[in-house]
Amino acid sequence: MAKTLFEALIYFLEMLIAFTFFTRAYDKRIKNSFIIILIGSALFIPSSFIFLIYNNEIINLSLFFVINFIFSLLCFRVSIKESIILNVFLDAIMFASELLIIFLLSSIFDFPANLYKENFLIFVIVSIISKILYLAFSQLLFLFKKDTINNSRTKQFIPLFIFPILSIVTLLIILMIELKSDLSRQLQIAVFVISVLNILACIFVFVYYQMLSEKEAKVKELENEQQFYNLNNAYLEVLQHQNDELQMHFHDTKNHYITLSGFDTIDEVKDYISNIYPDLESKTIVNVSSNRIINLIISKYIVICKKQGIKLSYELQTANLNYIADSELSIILNNIMDNAVEAASQSEEKLIELSIRHINDMDLLSVINSCDTPPNVKGNRLITTKKDSNGHGFGTKIIKKHAALNNATYEWFYDEDEKQFHTYLIFNPNKP
Repeated sequence: MAKTLFEALIYFLEMLIAFTFFTRAYDKRIKNSFIIILIGSALFIPSSFIFLIYNNEIINLSLFFVINFIFSLLCFRVSIKESIILNVFLDAIMFASELLIIFLLSSIFDFPANLYKENFLIFVIVSIISKILYLAFSQLLFLFKKDTINNSRTKQFIPLFIFPILSIVTLLIILMIELKSDLSRQLQIAVFVISVLNILACIFVFVYYQMLSEKEAKVKELENEQQFYNLNNAYLEVLQHQNDELQMHFHDTKNHYITLSGFDTIDEVKDYISNIYPDLESKTIVNVSSNRIINLIISKYIVICKKQGIKLSYELQTANLNYIADSELSIILNNIMDNAVEAASQSEEKLIELSIRHINDMDLLSVINSCDTPPNVKGNRLITTKKDSNGHGFGTKIIKKHAALNNATYEWFYDEDEKQFHTYLIFNPNKP
């Protein structure tokens, strides 16, 4: 009976290790972690009784893969292909951990490899050590991930492995004592409790680190967003000031014409024009929409695209998004266009198409840009390809956040045949 309950506990611990792994690797489909653990328990714990019935390693490994696969798809935003690959790795790591510990310990302490099946306490210690090793190896996979947020967080992650190492050493000492002397009933219970607490503490360390890491990333994201807000507002003020100056200049143009009409020679006219004519090419505000902010932003990107050799086309006649606050519209459109310019500038075609259209009581903002390299995607989330990812990669998060704040749906897809990245925002102006 005790062994049956312990087998169920082992499967529960394997579920917690899988939870720790997938929580770190992917976004959750279910926000409440407690519900995810309940779902995992409903999958893993009954499976322990299936293993006890058949007591076959092949069945155990196959069953472990299946329940891990179902668990990952139900509770985390992972594709079927990625889930299969990762669960094959987890299956291999778990099996290797068990074999390594059994044969390594039997060699070091000179006892038969199947002794753990006869002595319940040794079985507990060996099982817990193998699961701690499984936890450590599964977490080590993150050190080799290419899309790790940044190097500093990876370095912070490494010292966490001290705790599993110390736990394994502690359990090895207890195992050595058990092999040399018979422990009393009370001590055996104490060893059991200590063993279980050790692996729970190891799991907690990695889960707690993940929580702190997510909070740190969230704070960093908010700091970057606040910085973007400040820069955006400052930029709008500069554009507005520039626009005011141009309006004043246009107001004075008629006076310049009057003055020019009074000159007698062409040389006098040329001298006068050379003194008063500014470089308007980079300052002219285009009038493509009834929305002043859209005009200012398009004017900015006309200059940027021209400097980078990007062909920018726009169609903004049927919708003006004037129900959106200037600061919100600026944040959304600037982020989309910044991403489009960055991708298009590195492409062969160098093309950006922007349109805002009114369709069936909805406003559709569409940006299509050439993009020779498919985007780096994690789940359904875009990941920055910049080496310096600290301070970057928040653009799409900001777009999604502010789209939601303005009753808009944010969608994107990559056309591999045309080598184009499509961004769509569907606004519902009638939604409260």
